[in-house]
Amino acid sequence: MAQAGLRRVAVLGGVRIPFCRSHTAYAELTNLDMLTAALGGLVERFALHGVHIDEVVGGAVVTHAKDWNLAREAVIGSALAPTTPAITMMQACGTSLSGALGLGAKIATGQI
Repeated sequence: MAQAGLRRVAVLGGVRIPFCRSHTAYAELTNLDMLTAALGGLVERFALHGVHIDEVVGGAVVTHAKDWNLAREAVIGSALAPTTPAITMMQACGTSLSGALGLGAKIATGQI
């Protein structure tokens, strides 16, 4: 049951790139390439071309120095509105879960 003052939050859908073995199908791709592809799939699935959404959280299992603004660069490379804010996270295998929990908390408390 939701606490007073908190909004209910639900995940309505998502996308990801397919799993594959290390150093195979994605060996020549950068983190930015893969995150931009995932955002592109989200834009297509939910008809978000040119839409400003409240926040994007993105990341990778391992980021590199050149990935310092990874999520923002992926938003710019996608068909989302360039005004969409984005933050980058890195937490080994927990990046997507931590991102979803953080966004859920922001939605529940009315921050976004």
